[in-house]
Amino acid sequence: MEIRDDHGLAVAIASVDEALGGSFPDVTVVRVPDPPRDSWEALAQRGFLRKPAWLTWLSPTCGSDAEWLAQLTRSARNNMRGARRRVAADLRVDVRQPVTPELLDDFLVLYEAMVATMPHGVTFASSLRDAVLADERHFAVYAVGADGLAGCVLCREDADSGRLLVRFSAFAPRWRQVGLARVLYAEAVGAAREKGYRQVTLGNDPNLYGHIAQPGLFAFKAGLGFTPVPAPPFGVTAWRDEADLVRSLTGLGDLALVLSYTDAASDAFRLDVHSRDRVDLTAYTRPFVVETRWHSLS
Repeated sequence: MEIRDDHGLAVAIASVDEALGGSFPDVTVVRVPDPPRDSWEALAQRGFLRKPAWLTWLSPTCGSDAEWLAQLTRSARNNMRGARRRVAADLRVDVRQPVTPELLDDFLVLYEAMVATMPHGVTFASSLRDAVLADERHFAVYAVGADGLAGCVLCREDADSGRLLVRFSAFAPRWRQVGLARVLYAEAVGAAREKGYRQVTLGNDPNLYGHIAQPGLFAFKAGLGFTPVPAPPFGVTAWRDEADLVRSLTGLGDLALVLSYTDAASDAFRLDVHSRDRVDLTAYTRPFVVETRWHSLS
């Protein structure tokens, strides 16, 4: 069994035999990479959640902006309309391809400041600066105001998959509060539609919301009509699926969310909500979730 510090989270990487043995070190998560099918039932009985290690969020571009908005809930459509009015009053929204060094550096200033406010933030985009500039498939959807760059979404065309990839985003705090993120993501979907792409991805997230990605991000992406699907191995993770036993909230927030596979099919999800106190599970009802479960953690 290997103990890892995963950006401030204590994780034990275990074999199936070690996971079923029942003797665990003092860690927040015990994780079995790519558990074989014949172990699924036994791991589930011990409380392990079989899940994708990473999630990709997908949305169709639809035939028009109006059609794309129509798939959102009424409250989400109202939020989008309000955000667009506020943004249009003070900001200019534009698209630039290829991305210029000046625009990318301005973006990274916003991005690094935003990541610095996160409990376990990781500046993935900063390490990819040269790669973004060297690849003309990248473009930026951005908003500029009197004070300079207010927000930016970095995208990459992927003709092989037929998808537009939204890779990174950052927004000044003032403009995030008035909904600039909604506006620029919608503009990115529009740009994808104009380029002939039928799908947009809204980034890859590690499938433990409450650590690097927060539960609010889960709710935000779902509220924009995006649906999570299993992602291939990403970053330093060499496996696609994993079975996790979340033993405490140490290193997490007050709430941790996991999308786990159902017993019936690999493409159906349960939402497992971990918290100290019981929460209203109806608040986490989503079209792609067939069941929501609460786990009490001290």
